Amino acid sequence: MTDPVSAASAANQSSGSAAATPTWRQRWQRVQGAALFAAVALVVIWAGLPQLPAAWGVQFGAPYLTFFSLAVAGAAGFFMLLNWGPIRPPRSALTTFASILFVYVATVGGMVAFGNWYYPQFETPKAGASSASGESAVEKRGKEVFLSPQFGCFACHTIEALGIRGGQRGPDLSSAGRQAEVRRRGVSAEDYLREAIVDPWACFTPLPASGLIECQAAVDAAKTYPQMMPPGAKERMSAQELSDLIAFLKNLRGAGERDAKRN
Repeated sequence: MTDPVSAASAANQSSGSAAATPTWRQRWQRVQGAALFAAVALVVIWAGLPQLPAAWGVQFGAPYLTFFSLAVAGAAGFFMLLNWGPIRPPRSALTTFASILFVYVATVGGMVAFGNWYYPQFETPKAGASSASGESAVEKRGKEVFLSPQFGCFACHTIEALGIRGGQRGPDLSSAGRQAEVRRRGVSAEDYLREAIVDPWACFTPLPASGLIECQAAVDAAKTYPQMMPPGAKERMSAQELSDLIAFLKNLRGAGERDAKRN
């Protein structure tokens, strides 16, 4: 015979454990706030931020939008996990270790992958990866100077017109030659580029979306925004290397303009 007291106790435990495990509908009600927040935030990030007026001087490229999205997804996932309800624990020590290892590899691996994508200067671009048609020998040598780890120009600058994706700290130099022609009134593009490399404090490049074309002379360098261009290029480069680099930059006129100028 079954003990009525034991049977009732077992039934209560069974019903209690069943009640402790929420249904999918109950789980969704618990996490829908965080999920909706993430959805709205992602729409704002990808549809709203790129629409900011250029005059504000704030531009968010794909790397920033991706970073913001990962931050939102991580925060929403954290709160969703807190409110998800009881989760079945691992059944063995091996399963526990595998779970911890998976989370660690996924987290660290994701950070490393994002860093390699966002900071391509960790890997030196290949000189032959982006050759322009009709490129002279001098320009080829200048491109080698630009891509040389010894000088590290690519660590701060990218040249999208040639497919050279470098650092993001400095401006894109795809149309450096065309812009150099109007940076200083009465100064040739070659002389301006030489001055910008050798003496970056001589004339400050206008900030993006400022509406200014010509560079601005610094009245007092100590009271002006810091110049990011590293000094000492004249001492680190030979005269030939500097001339080759200037020739290379001088002929950068933007996508589609370079070949048109040659024809």
